[in-house]
Amino acid sequence: GSFDSFNPFIVNGDPAGLAGLYETLTTQIDDDVMSEYGLIAESMEVAKDNSWIIFNLRKEAHWQDGQPITADDVVFSFDILKEKGVPNYRFYYANVEKAEALDPQRVKFSFSTKDNRELPVIMGQLPVLPKHFWQGRKFDEPSLDVPLGSGPYKLKSFEAGRSVTMERDPNYWGKDQPVN
Repeated sequence: GSFDSFNPFIVNGDPAGLAGLYETLTTQIDDDVMSEYGLIAESMEVAKDNSWIIFNLRKEAHWQDGQPITADDVVFSFDILKEKGVPNYRFYYANVEKAEALDPQRVKFSFSTKDNRELPVIMGQLPVLPKHFWQGRKFDEPSLDVPLGSGPYKLKSFEAGRSVTMERDPNYWGKDQPVN
């Protein structure tokens, strides 16, 4: 099919399929839907009363341009998706009071409820976007700017509205992670 954007997170435009471009904090395994394993996050800390979760990011996790993935990227991703992403994100993250970078490698999500046991799992599924890439760009408008990801594949070439060629990123930071 046709496409006019590489941003799959917004209402406007028809996004191209770019599988393997963006990573999440955690990844799900097929045999247990309530379990997540760290991907960008090396470890997690969950409050005993389920009022917050902290993700400790892997130092080796980086964007395809070599810059490290930081807690600021995670906070940016949460904020921009909730504010300008498809409406589903506003509902999906409705019980998250705030996201805050505790330091460059630690990010905390505080919850407005303690009754939702799934919320820490949901936050692990947050797609992490590069804050430095989006500075100076309009997130909520379709764009064919070549996107910057952190996943195993990157955009090699495209013909607008017709085709997309992805290629394996030889510098993919997560290639040796057990979940991969």
